[in-house]
Amino acid sequence: MIIVRYALGVVLVLAVVGKLRAFGAFRDSLANFGLRFRIAAAAAGAIVAVEALTAAALFSSVPDLAVGVAGTLLGIAFTGAQTYLLAAGRPAACQCFGVRETVSAWTWVRAALVLVMGLVLLGAA
Repeated sequence: MIIVRYALGVVLVLAVVGKLRAFGAFRDSLANFGLRFRIAAAAAGAIVAVEALTAAALFSSVPDLAVGVAGTLLGIAFTGAQTYLLAAGRPAACQCFGVRETVSAWTWVRAALVLVMGLVLLGAA
């Protein structure tokens, strides 16, 4: 399970770094969900903080159960967000790694992989 922990940790670190490098664009991308500026700013900060804390936990001695729950919840949120945007049928920006790309089947698969890794850790606990 150490490989899955570290793989998920690396993914989350890359996501945090990318979002911080283009924080304004990430915050603005949350408008796709109907969030107004103040709420989007708070949500963007919370998302980055949760990703960073989860990444730190993955590289520590925090039990698989705890990081599995955190990874699974992040995966559910990310996959749900991607599903919502794809179902809406309008092109939307995905700033998941700080790089502007359009939400697509590929971005959905990436989000689902976070969910799968969280579930693997949860199942191993």
